[in-house]
Formats: sequence, C-alpha cells, structure tokens
Amino acid sequence: MVNKKLKTKKIKGVITTMKVIPYKGCMVYIRRIGLEMFEYLLIFNNQIYSSYWLIKPDKGKKNLTKGQISTAGALAMAGACTTIDVLLGESISKADKERVRVFEKNRDMLN
Repeated sequence: MVNKKLKTKKIKGVITTMKVIPYKGCMVYIRRIGLEMFEYLLIFNNQIYSSYWLIKPDKGKKNLTKGQISTAGALAMAGACTTIDVLLGESISKADKERVRVFEKNRDMLN
C-alpha cells in the first residue's frame, strides 16, 4: 500500500463555512450561504439546531462589506451560544445581557 499525503483543494461554492468552534461541549458551525444568508448549526444531544437570516448590502451596493460579514458571523455565534445556554437551562448573566443589547444594536444597524 502506498502512503500518499492527501491535499485538500479550495473550492468556491455556494456554502462557505466561516467558523467551526466548540462551545460547552457542542460543536457550532457558522456558515454563509450565497451572498446574503448566514446561519449557525449546532449539535446538542444528537440533534441539530439551526437558525438563519438574510443581510442585504447597503443601497446601491452589490456585495456586503468585510465588516458586515464579520458582524454577521459574530451575531451567528452569539445566537448559537445563547441557544446552547438555554438548552442547558442556564440563566443569563449581566455580561450576557450586555451582549444581547449589543447584538440588537448591531442587528438594527444591518437592517
């Protein structure tokens, strides 16, 4: 048997995985679908939970800015973490309440 080292190819497609991060024992997948849709997927007790939303570019623009894409990824991660915390039955801390406030402010800015 020949030992070959496999090389991965970078392929441009419709779905892009932005981040894969463990959080409190759950794997969280942050993905961009197409140009305007973002989602998180997480696995909790052998079940998949997800949420998605659309973020439109500014008027007159065709694409999202790097800042908007970065903010969308951060919003997705915040949503995934909150989902996991709720599934674990944890209450929200003062720091998390502040994150929610920032989340809502950023969401309003994107719309």
